[in-house]
Amino acid sequence: MRQKFDLSPNSMSESVKPLKADLHIHTAEDPRHKISYTAKDLISIAADEGYDVLAITNHQCLTFNKKLSAYARERGILLIPGMELTLRRRHVVLLNPPSGRSFPDFSSLSAMQRSDALVMAPHPYFPNPYSLNGLLVKHLRYFDAIEYCHFYSPGINFNRMALRVSETYGIPVVGNSDAHFLSQFGTTYSQIHAEKDPESIFQAIREGRSEVVTRPLSALEMGTLLGRFAGMKLLVEKNKRQKWLASRLGNRRLKLRLSSKSASRSS
Repeated sequence: MRQKFDLSPNSMSESVKPLKADLHIHTAEDPRHKISYTAKDLISIAADEGYDVLAITNHQCLTFNKKLSAYARERGILLIPGMELTLRRRHVVLLNPPSGRSFPDFSSLSAMQRSDALVMAPHPYFPNPYSLNGLLVKHLRYFDAIEYCHFYSPGINFNRMALRVSETYGIPVVGNSDAHFLSQFGTTYSQIHAEKDPESIFQAIREGRSEVVTRPLSALEMGTLLGRFAGMKLLVEKNKRQKWLASRLGNRRLKLRLSSKSASRSS
């Protein structure tokens, strides 16, 4: 069962066709995860599913360039630059961040307070050490929107607290998949009533001219995803361990070569 909800008191413009958008997605270019599909793969799939707007938000990096943007545009998709930033050990999604700018603390997010940029709180109340939790309300002035994440079931839904914060403080909610696997993509997204350019889209989000389209996951889907995430984490840790061992082995071999050269010279 798919549901659509709108938390805004503003009426939607009937003159503008809503844009189907997902503004928080990961791809194989993400340095933190082992993901099977590339940015181009995702764009092609999204085009087939009628998406108008995407933001690829890999961890600590921009997966965006002129060629990729053109590839998306040729398929009818506006690609917005984005990243999922780790800020004070918490995740924050930045859309269209300024080039070369660092964000060492929450106050530095003031550089994103522009009409052509947007700051989102991803999965803010999920039981994850990188979730914002209480830091969201404490630093709410730096956030433009709160994410309604796809990972929930009829009985377990950590988005409920995000909805309460949205209603209490009047901050908009945006539906995203936060996809790491293709099975997640399309389960939750937004319909945004805006022209198809970043500034218009961000303005529409701030003004609440968007709707969340979502469906709860079944117990089987949630269990399968948890298992796949655990497997992904184990693979990442295994690769880290292998790199560490290779580095130690390489250093040891280098020391042996240097020691051998030194011994041959002295003799």
